[in-house]
Amino acid sequence: MSKRGGKIFMVGATGQAKLCRLFLEEQGYKITTVFDQNPAIEKPFPCEIFHDPSELEYRARNCDGFIVCIGGSYGKARAAYSERLQSWGIEPISVKHPTAFLGKTTCTRKGLQMMPHAVANELATIGDWCILNTNCTVDHECEIGNGVHIMGGASVAGLVRIEDFATIGTNATILPRLTIGTGAVVGAGAVVTRDVPAETVVVGVPARPLDK
Repeated sequence: MSKRGGKIFMVGATGQAKLCRLFLEEQGYKITTVFDQNPAIEKPFPCEIFHDPSELEYRARNCDGFIVCIGGSYGKARAAYSERLQSWGIEPISVKHPTAFLGKTTCTRKGLQMMPHAVANELATIGDWCILNTNCTVDHECEIGNGVHIMGGASVAGLVRIEDFATIGTNATILPRLTIGTGAVVGAGAVVTRDVPAETVVVGVPARPLDK
């Protein structure tokens, strides 16, 4: 991890970025440059901001570390930006709020964003570029893939497998020993009682595929 006081490059300038900035600055980091493709977004806090993707490499290379704050169901974009930045030799930064619980036997990888009161219990595995949002719980022996976003208040029971780029909505519940497929989306408040296939949106109680 980059040394405290190093210059940090951030992708994203809205809610997730504002939270991560606060937590990182409490740890001694400083966000110096922010990229967001939306030209209507103004500078979210004292820093440099730009919107032209052609400048991404030049500006990022002037920083010591990076964090990609793209939430929602944009796990693929979060991973793509992160892998580009890492390929240029810039170090990924993880952020964990002091109130979050990470089990001693839990395995985490690069670019984790763990918000207040999030829980990743013992013997779980958390992949690259994941967001565990406020008050969510990931119970024992879960396997969480890359680019997964578990939103606020969601409850993932033990021995669940969540594959790459899946999104678990706010206050959703996943029952034990189920698999959520790659790119699947579980809607807010849904209760998942059976496996969810890849690239499928499920909603309701019990959760069922959303009619197209």
